[in-house]
Amino acid sequence: MAPAFSPEHRNKRRKINNGENQPPSNGGLEITSHKQLHDLLFFRQDAKLDALRGLNAFKDFLSSIPQAEVEADKEKKYQILKTYCDSQIPKAEDGTCLSDLLQTWNFAESSNHENILVIGPSVLAQLLKVISTRLEFRDFGISLCKTLMQKEQLRLINRSLSAPKVKEHLISPCIRLLTEIVSFDGGALARSVYLNRDTTYKRLEHFLVPLKGQFETISSTSKKSTLRRNAQRYVLANILFLQGPAKVDFIEQHKVIRALLEFIRRDPRDLVVDILKTIDRDIAHDSSIPRVTKSRFFNKWNLERLVTLYGYDKDNEEEERSDVSIPAEIHRILLQICTVPEMGVLLPQNGWYPPSGDSHELTQDEKYIDLGLDAPFYQDKYKETVPIRNGTLSSLVQVLRPESDTLQTELLLEIFKAAPELVADFFTKRSMFTAEPKSNPTWLGESAFLFSTVQIPVPKDFGGKEQKIELPPPVSIAIENIMPRPLNAKVLTRCFTQTSDPIVTLFAVRILTAALRKLQVVLKGFEHSHGRYQSLWEQAASKLTTEFVERCPSMRDTILTFRRTSSEDIQQQAAVMDLIAAYHDVIPTVASEENFDVTLVMVKVLEQLDDPGLSEDDSEAALGLLQNTLQIAHRSASMRWWQQPASFPYSAFTCILKVALKADDESSTKVLLDLLSNVLVEQAILSSSTKPFDALIFSLKGSEPAELTVQLQFLDNCLCRIAKKAVHYQDLATKLLDDDSAPLSLLVVAVLEQWPFVLKSNDTEKEQSIARWIASLIKQLKAAGEDKKALKNMRDSLSELSEAKKTKSIFKKALKGSDEKEEADEDHEMEDFESSERSKPTASSDSTVGLLDMFGSIPPESKDHAGLYKWEKEEIDVAIGQGRVSDLLLCLCSEHEEIRRQAFAAVSRLMIKLKDSKYTEWRAVYLLLGEIRETVNQLGFEAALPSIAGRCAVACLMVLHEPLNKMYGKVNRYLQRRPWWEVEKIPSYWIDQILLHQPEDDEGHYDEMNWLLDMLVNGLQTPEDLNIYRRANVFEHILSIYNAPSSNAAMKKKILHLLFRVTQVGGGTTLITRAAALSWIQSCVASSDIYATLLKELAQAIYESSDGERVGDWSGHSISATIDQFNN
Repeated sequence: MAPAFSPEHRNKRRKINNGENQPPSNGGLEITSHKQLHDLLFFRQDAKLDALRGLNAFKDFLSSIPQAEVEADKEKKYQILKTYCDSQIPKAEDGTCLSDLLQTWNFAESSNHENILVIGPSVLAQLLKVISTRLEFRDFGISLCKTLMQKEQLRLINRSLSAPKVKEHLISPCIRLLTEIVSFDGGALARSVYLNRDTTYKRLEHFLVPLKGQFETISSTSKKSTLRRNAQRYVLANILFLQGPAKVDFIEQHKVIRALLEFIRRDPRDLVVDILKTIDRDIAHDSSIPRVTKSRFFNKWNLERLVTLYGYDKDNEEEERSDVSIPAEIHRILLQICTVPEMGVLLPQNGWYPPSGDSHELTQDEKYIDLGLDAPFYQDKYKETVPIRNGTLSSLVQVLRPESDTLQTELLLEIFKAAPELVADFFTKRSMFTAEPKSNPTWLGESAFLFSTVQIPVPKDFGGKEQKIELPPPVSIAIENIMPRPLNAKVLTRCFTQTSDPIVTLFAVRILTAALRKLQVVLKGFEHSHGRYQSLWEQAASKLTTEFVERCPSMRDTILTFRRTSSEDIQQQAAVMDLIAAYHDVIPTVASEENFDVTLVMVKVLEQLDDPGLSEDDSEAALGLLQNTLQIAHRSASMRWWQQPASFPYSAFTCILKVALKADDESSTKVLLDLLSNVLVEQAILSSSTKPFDALIFSLKGSEPAELTVQLQFLDNCLCRIAKKAVHYQDLATKLLDDDSAPLSLLVVAVLEQWPFVLKSNDTEKEQSIARWIASLIKQLKAAGEDKKALKNMRDSLSELSEAKKTKSIFKKALKGSDEKEEADEDHEMEDFESSERSKPTASSDSTVGLLDMFGSIPPESKDHAGLYKWEKEEIDVAIGQGRVSDLLLCLCSEHEEIRRQAFAAVSRLMIKLKDSKYTEWRAVYLLLGEIRETVNQLGFEAALPSIAGRCAVACLMVLHEPLNKMYGKVNRYLQRRPWWEVEKIPSYWIDQILLHQPEDDEGHYDEMNWLLDMLVNGLQTPEDLNIYRRANVFEHILSIYNAPSSNAAMKKKILHLLFRVTQVGGGTTLITRAAALSWIQSCVASSDIYATLLKELAQAIYESSDGERVGDWSGHSISATIDQFNN
């Protein structure tokens, strides 16, 4: 039986303290000489307290150096330290540096003096840190590091690294010392540390894991130094400074790297930032590291640990805000790691084809029986599992939470774009949309992610890597890319029937529309010629359509959704109608299952468009609703085009035509006009070509609102009569035509027949309004190629029937081109209006008219200034490509101050939108907009921005939008010069860069020259612009290249256009007196230039636009004689 113990036996014996292990104070000792340092650190075997006191004094001395406020004191201390260190460098190559200090450390190890074991390596680490920034200590530092890598010192380091993990105070100083050795002199001794890795890397993975008791207390906000954080710094130093095979071997230490990243979400912010920078700079972007090594580093486990950093800021909301966002930084890094093959994670894949799939042609013998896709080797076995090559990414995407974080959504979508094979794999493993559809954050996040997934473009050749794809991709994989598994008929129908939350219904409508449009693209790809396997592609298209129909709601539910939508909610009505139109476009067999009469819908939309109180957004939505309604109506045999709704003055067709004439949006108008044109051609009202319809539109566009109402009533009457009695009007048309050499629209015949009824009304104003439209229509139809003789006979008949002289005059001038310009104010035809505008230059000679015909007049400033707002309706890349942003920039050159101020504010808004967009060239465009904005700010709003600055901005913008443009490099360098432009130097700068410098591309000369000439021509709009050109010597330079061997006919013509533009702003005097233009023209004409005739006309224009008196005095009245020579 064990003896019983009394309570006092449980008490420890009191330890006798003889003062040996207490860290003594140095008593505020001030070190003033290197001898003092030598005495303090001198090894004495019998004086442990003195040794400890000396080490503490040395440590305090080292700490005081970087803390010294006076530079002279700091330098003095450095000098003391330098003298001492020089005395400690061994004379022998294998000698020991700092022998006294190392003997003290060695003695402490043998006598187990723990305080010295702690402070010894700590002082050495601090010494290396202090001297690492001074070049004069380099030799000593390298000598010291080599000494520390000797066997004796490695034994001391091994002693500390072998201590129990709870003794952090023993281990951490050695870790810090090794970190300083690795980092010293840019890693000069890093390889030496690696070669002794049995000791220097000993138990490193254990040091990276916090103690069990620290799991609850570890915090990213704590600044306290811990063993894990010291070990992390040591690992980062090795990754940074090791080179070649040593670095590769260290990175492949799986346990070390895993421990480094395991608890990264709890590490302090500055340490996390350093880890991410090291991974990005020294691993991901280090081209010397083999791809296989990167793949091992970025394995499934490590990537999942990095993904946890997306929630770093949420865990540390109480922490002070930093300039570096951890989620944004890890997002940037992961985007590159997961989408760039060189980073080691992304592997080549076959898109929608499985890696084991064979899309090559199969050999067939005479016994081959074609079973189509039902053959065993075509069997689709990928409904539940999809084989993939990118296993690491497949595991990664499963841990992402796109429903709760937009950054994770973006990462997931970019991975899908880079590796399309993962889309089907993801949705076969991931369950989504299991809850009731409600607009809570989780549901909204999932819906946004699914919508973005559906919008991912179809990869070229469906991702197949072979030169020629023979077989279609498996249907089960294709359908997951078009209509992901969570989007089934049950879920979407529940969304349709959700009446309490409109956003849920709108989501279902939008995503189903996007899926249908994507299916349309895929089916077109299946329809391409695929040779002998075309039948397989057709069978796959049929199966894919069937699979899609099974996943989408019925047409009945879609139509009920439209009918349930409030008529006041125009936006949602437009969205549902867009979906119905998509059904008709893509799967018409399904759309035809339900009868849907769109006539009443069309009437309602037209009523809304006639409402003057309709907002701009609702008006745009109503226009889109009308477009989709028309598309459906065009396919419907029950559509009543010529029936007049009760509340409208015209038939449905003419009401829509009126809307199209009034619409400002060109893209929307084009869709409407195309549909209307098809209706008229199908009804045989117009001939089969599109030109007669264009003629009809042009004839109506120039009319005033009051006249247009009368004209449309007459037109509507004619159209309805033709639709009801087509055969009758065809017989009349046959009588007008002598032969079938040219077509004639039935509308012409109906107009001729109905004109007498207009005359019977005895309304002179109405008669003349309709007569002006008919005259315009006749002229435009003649230009469209309709039978000239028939149109002339019609014109004569209309004139004979009319009694009023003014009406007769209108008809007589319908086909007389010589009289059109004189009567432009009375004629409302579009081409007449343009002709009258071209006939307004200051010079009135025949030569000027000829030059006007070739070059045109200076384009006037837009009256509506639509460029101020149209860019906001488009995506950035579309707005730039379609010239919306260019129009906005030109508004800065407006003659109206208010327009300039509005444009300035709009440019500021555009810069904000640009910065938040995904436009690839946003940085360069943002810089361009900032510089032009600052230029306007410098000049002020009192005067307009010179046209050359606006045109230069537009020209540079279009270059930036197309990175393959041969001016791309020069434009980017121009934008790097200064934050604003010196407007007066713009012409001279570009002339210098293009005329006096080599093109960046060997074949870029003509492109650069044409770019320069176009900018100079467009930039010359006013006399102020001419003054800028004059000071920049533009004309002298441009005239010098006209006769250069490299100048082709197109370039010469642009130079002549520039000279003519000068005459249009009254610059003839400048050309004659400053550029000797007339002498230059004489020399060109004498050399039989290809444009000799044009040059003579230009000389006349220059002379007529000049100050005759001044030029005569300047030339001694010889200029007029020169002009006479040209005329002769």
